[in-house]
Amino acid sequence: MDSLSQIPNLGPKTLEKLKKLNIISPADLINHFPNRFIDFSNVTKISDLKINTNSTICGKIIAFKNIFTRFGKNIQKATVTDSSGQIDLIWFNQPYLSKNFTVGQIMSFAGTVSLFQNKKTIISPEYGTYNTGKIIAVYPETAGLSSKWFRKTIQSNLLPLTQQISENIPSDTLKKFQLLTKKQSYIQIHNPQNQNLLNHARKRLAIDEILSLQTLSYLKKQQWLSTRPKKIFKLTQKNSQQITNFIKTLPFKLTDSQKNAWSEIKGDLTSKTVPTNRLLQGDVGSGKTIIAMLSCLLSSQNKSTSILIAPTEILAKQHYNSFLQFLKDLQVPVYLLTAHSKIDLKKIENNAIIIATHAAIFKKSALKKKIGLLIVDEQHKFGVEQRSFLFSPSRPPHCLTMTATPIPRTISMTMLGNLNLSVLDSLPKNRLKIKTFLVPKSKTANCYQWIKKFIKDTHQQVFYVCPFIETSETLSTVKSATQEFKHLKNNIFPGLKMDLIHGKMKTADREKVIKKFQQNKTNVLVTTPIIEVGIDIPNASVIVIQSADRFGLAQLHQLRGRVGRSINQSYCYLFSESENEKAIERLNYLSQNHDGQKIAEYDLKVRGPGEIFSTLQHGFPSLKIASFSNTSLINLCQQILKNILDSSPNHDLNQLIIHSISDPPLSP
Repeated sequence: MDSLSQIPNLGPKTLEKLKKLNIISPADLINHFPNRFIDFSNVTKISDLKINTNSTICGKIIAFKNIFTRFGKNIQKATVTDSSGQIDLIWFNQPYLSKNFTVGQIMSFAGTVSLFQNKKTIISPEYGTYNTGKIIAVYPETAGLSSKWFRKTIQSNLLPLTQQISENIPSDTLKKFQLLTKKQSYIQIHNPQNQNLLNHARKRLAIDEILSLQTLSYLKKQQWLSTRPKKIFKLTQKNSQQITNFIKTLPFKLTDSQKNAWSEIKGDLTSKTVPTNRLLQGDVGSGKTIIAMLSCLLSSQNKSTSILIAPTEILAKQHYNSFLQFLKDLQVPVYLLTAHSKIDLKKIENNAIIIATHAAIFKKSALKKKIGLLIVDEQHKFGVEQRSFLFSPSRPPHCLTMTATPIPRTISMTMLGNLNLSVLDSLPKNRLKIKTFLVPKSKTANCYQWIKKFIKDTHQQVFYVCPFIETSETLSTVKSATQEFKHLKNNIFPGLKMDLIHGKMKTADREKVIKKFQQNKTNVLVTTPIIEVGIDIPNASVIVIQSADRFGLAQLHQLRGRVGRSINQSYCYLFSESENEKAIERLNYLSQNHDGQKIAEYDLKVRGPGEIFSTLQHGFPSLKIASFSNTSLINLCQQILKNILDSSPNHDLNQLIIHSISDPPLSP
């Protein structure tokens, strides 16, 4: 079957409706999987029906009538009998049913038995061959196309719809892991014979989705392994001693996890055969920047130019100042490249370090010739093209990407198989855990009083975060930065020095605000989540997050990490007017947990992968059946892929890739 128009009774209007669900071809239709199932396979006599049980009955319609109520609504009532008794069936506002049913007609009906006016009744039962006496599929719907329509259309055309489905897993692997064939799985997912076969079909199709992503990561890794480094770095005894001495001069000691990460990255950078392709994942405040600095220093020692790209100009300048400060005695040239800070790339030294924003992309051709090491900080803020703008198919630079977004293990296993992973899982010594509190509306005034006293007693500073810049007409309870700034300045903190920062301000104005805050000329900085990434103000020890329920846990954890960057005790206050139990439960979880990895795993379980991928990259894989929280499935898929590689080395792995699923993130 080549076109949907070949399906009987599918006219132009129906085709337009299908487009709303992104169903354009027969392949799209057969891949429009049910999102749940109802088991109506229990066929029983009317007298044996039990309350709150899904059942199918077969009987004669002995009465049918439309009942119109005083309130303009109508009820359809049918009475059905079999050899054991009779039962009433009730529908609401479906007067057209009088054309579907005839008194004396024998039909099957399926539904959940309940009590209505103290009698056993089936409310809104299903009827007809495709909807009774078996497990029925419930599909994502759109106006004019119900699950009933999809069941009938797909089941009556299953043979032509599945005839072009070819098996993509070798037969030996299918046998070893006791998997249904792909074709059998499609048939059973749309028209299940029993619960066991349905479970096997769902498992096989879920495996296809996860296996596709793992295979794509594997192929990308193999492609990367076939390249050679643009620059080969050597760690001579002199270079090694200089780095050791540099580490000794730092005003802090490296944590064990920093030492491990540096050892792994150093090994990558000095490989003669394969360029570095590593992700450095570290919780907020774990010290990723110093690892980036050591990597750039090794590059500089090898007369190679390195570039560190930051997502914002504020963060780029912060990195630039840090690099200048720490590297001043080593005479390593450090340059800043932003939209407002230009440099002549032809004149810079070969051993230079460039700190840049995405403005570097406009210097692509000049940079491509010089750069031996590319570091992307907070890489989730960049698109795939921005992250790979220096990539060369045969001789790429060493690539190190950094993220403060904790990545659940199952997502890492599925999506990031093409990357080596280093994790900073410990914070510097003397850092105290940030005390986090969920503040009910009744305690807000008390919290404000505490903040005023805290600022007066300690001269420390406060971030005050709001989700929006301006007030939303539709979300009146969600606080905006401009509204809260005026309210706090006039009514709550009239004696304190306050400032406002948000994304619509000019860069120069934002920089002035940040500089004043860094110099402790501002007590309270009211802001949007613009401060989420990287801003380092050690004297800021309190963060208030308004309308905290509007943020995902990963983002809240990132925001909380703006404080707690010194030896002082820090505090995070979560304000919320939400009465949603799940939202409050999530915020309570955050207040009691500080491990970013655990928080990410919890968010994955509670909210699914959307929140994680929204901070990890732009968009995420559209898994229809599989789940990233299913650890056993993901482990099984790894075993299946290994088995295919070992037992069927000539198998075309591209067959395993489902192209409707997005590319993994962080690809070079």
